[in-house]
Amino acid sequence: MKTIIKNFVLMIVISLNFFTAFAKDNLVTDLSESTVEISSTFLGADILLFGAYDGQKNDDIIVVVSGQKGEVKVDKKEKKFGIWMITESIKFSNIPKYYYIASNRKIEEITNAYEIKKRKLDFNNFKLINNKINYKNLDKEWYEALKRNMKKKQFWKIEENSIKLNKNTLFRKTLSLPSNVSTGIYNVKILHYRDGNLISQEESKIKIDKTGISANIYNFAQNFSAIYGIIAVIIALFCGWFTNFIFRRI
Repeated sequence: MKTIIKNFVLMIVISLNFFTAFAKDNLVTDLSESTVEISSTFLGADILLFGAYDGQKNDDIIVVVSGQKGEVKVDKKEKKFGIWMITESIKFSNIPKYYYIASNRKIEEITNAYEIKKRKLDFNNFKLINNKINYKNLDKEWYEALKRNMKKKQFWKIEENSIKLNKNTLFRKTLSLPSNVSTGIYNVKILHYRDGNLISQEESKIKIDKTGISANIYNFAQNFSAIYGIIAVIIALFCGWFTNFIFRRI
């Protein structure tokens, strides 16, 4: 019920600021939440994105949510001697750990190939580097495997025909974050197209952070990695000894 009331209030605020916002721009947006806290019981989150735009018939809206970049490993497995084993690996760097695209209709119907490449409105135009060769010269098989892995984990996702437009004035979209989403600052970019041309855009940010005991453990591991490693080994040894002791008593 609280979520419904919050969303209703957001819609009223956007509507009240609609005309004043257009005095300097023709796009204004807001999020139901700008901060997401991850605890040990975190199962994902839904964030409602509202928007108002100075639209005309057949205008389009595209939303792009991108997370921080980092390194992702892709393994190649083959069956040898009746056992599946890793035979080769590639580490991609400078890769967005989360990338989500949504639109009111098919992106290729909204704009042209040049704009799609320039704005990175698909998964084929990232400037990726791997530990062996440049991405552009990389065997397509490896990059397709990377895309499959990221899609399977819901880290990369495209939802066309999912943004709801209302009377060429308002739009809304629910952004669903998976339970295994990484912490960090996520950039939310809203693009307003007309006849295939970008006429306005706006950006906002979502902060995803850990909270509770898991946050304390994570921060300790990051700030004191050596001590954390020693403690982890001691705990593992103690658990092994204690389990052995109990079984001997039984």
